[in-house]
Amino acid sequence: MYSILEKLFTWNSEQASEQIVNQYQKDWFAIVNFIYFAVIVAQNLFSTRKKTNVQKEYKRIILKSDFLLPDGIALQVFYFVARILRKIVSPRYRLDNLNWTDFTPYFLEYIKTKFGNQKICLLMFGSYPEYLEKAKEYISYKWYNVIYTQDWFSTFNNKKWFSELNRQNVKEALSGYQDTINILLVGMSTPKNPRQELWTADNLQEIKDHNLIVINTWWTFDWWAWVQKRPPQIVRFAKLWRLRRYIADPKRNHQKVVYSLSLFKYIFNYLLLKKK
Repeated sequence: MYSILEKLFTWNSEQASEQIVNQYQKDWFAIVNFIYFAVIVAQNLFSTRKKTNVQKEYKRIILKSDFLLPDGIALQVFYFVARILRKIVSPRYRLDNLNWTDFTPYFLEYIKTKFGNQKICLLMFGSYPEYLEKAKEYISYKWYNVIYTQDWFSTFNNKKWFSELNRQNVKEALSGYQDTINILLVGMSTPKNPRQELWTADNLQEIKDHNLIVINTWWTFDWWAWVQKRPPQIVRFAKLWRLRRYIADPKRNHQKVVYSLSLFKYIFNYLLLKKK
């Protein structure tokens, strides 16, 4: 548990963006993952009891992330209580909410502002074909150069049940962009099935070879395609966006709400009772 909490990036979006760029300029690749409380519950990350192979692998992957960004108020609360009880060592008592919905466009804008829009190229991998096309239209309208897109469901890999990135097509797309900052946005995971993180770990050498910044964006493409509409600002400010989404679509969001409400049980069991 403590290794995950101490792995979390504790500063704001600007500092995260700056450090990602610095890491990229040093190693010529960077992996950015997000984690929120529903994933911690679904993947049984805090327990030392027996885990599935996927859970073991996922925990190993996020602990090796170049950047692990905290997403959501539940994780913020748990971290704050852990810090108050001195269960972790950290210079800060609170986490900034660097959720994938807000941070991904913030980071892209940071890069564009810092280096110019001619210096950044995007590759988009994930979601359904129709959603991906709408997401591409949305981000291209903001003057980003999208050089490659591939959905996750056109062809299936029988072993892993999702598409493999077409390496030859990616290589061709990147061939004319050797002096740009190339960012691969990967979007397709659920709390129970962390496909994008597993895929990224399996293809780490390819990522290094192509000098990519990889951001595992969860459902960002769906937001950009307006499949999932963002709550109004006042709802987000009041931290009630999860409740609003549950009311709007209870079937889709029921399990996520249940996972998030496990926060109180987790505080009691893991921070107060020190459950293993």
